[in-house]
Amino acid sequence: MKKLAILAISALALTGCSAQDITLVRIAAHDSFGISEELVNEFETETGYELEIIRLGDTGALTNQLVLTTNAPVADAFFGIDNTFAGVATDNNIVDGEMQAIDYSDVCFNYDLDWFSESTIAAPTSWRELGASDYESLVVATNPNFSSPGLAFLATTHAGFDSSAEVTAYWQSLKDNDVKIAGGWEDAYFTDFTRYGGDRPIVLSYTSSPSAEVNEDGTAGSASLRKECFRQTEYAGVLANADNTPGAKALVDFLLGDSFQASVPEGMYVYPSNEAIEVPEAWAKFAQPADTLLGEGLEINANRDQWLTEWSDVFDN
Repeated sequence: MKKLAILAISALALTGCSAQDITLVRIAAHDSFGISEELVNEFETETGYELEIIRLGDTGALTNQLVLTTNAPVADAFFGIDNTFAGVATDNNIVDGEMQAIDYSDVCFNYDLDWFSESTIAAPTSWRELGASDYESLVVATNPNFSSPGLAFLATTHAGFDSSAEVTAYWQSLKDNDVKIAGGWEDAYFTDFTRYGGDRPIVLSYTSSPSAEVNEDGTAGSASLRKECFRQTEYAGVLANADNTPGAKALVDFLLGDSFQASVPEGMYVYPSNEAIEVPEAWAKFAQPADTLLGEGLEINANRDQWLTEWSDVFDN
């Protein structure tokens, strides 16, 4: 009897562990993923799952980590792989099923209106001007090896010029003009941009970013160069070999639902993929999408390695 009791207790313990594991759903995301406590509570109440968020750096770092852990993923679902890195995810079979578009925004340069109003230098009107001497030591961009905005802008330049030689010449002009290359968007924006105490009044970011830079008097604090931008779409999905596939599917469905979609503009300063969701009224004034786009037809995945090699030939030598 004693032996049977021990076996019964062991079986209950194992059953308890299994039930506990299946109630947890983990999402791997980039550092800019925004979800409020209220939304977390809503998801957990509606589904019965407990949510754990694992942040893995910028989009490139997130994608690379998920590729390296394909056979034993660190999470059940992901958020933040975008259309510049989606080919990497597909080629490495890290996704179970289809990736779902959650949000989008247009990659472009932003500039500090207050800084330029106090300067004798005129603000730029195009990214093509940033190699000019007026903007020496004023620009911060991001490394396309790790940063999705960086890779998006690298793609923009390939779409905007007729040859690789012209692209290389443009990047060389930026290097000669003392452009700063930050590792990721958050470093560039919140450390190097003058709006946050840095010394660079021109930063690679998004057309939606000025919505976060409205001054106390209601005037715009920054503006974006909204011509010839690259439209970045961010995806979520279920990871292959996930421990909790049903929970991951429930989480992706939640990210596509009205509650989360309505939170996207103010939570992450991007547009929701659901066009029926109304964005804040101020966005019509401060955060309009790009006037013109570049790079929509580019074969990014097929050209990524060559483009990055050419970029590194400029900046690593």
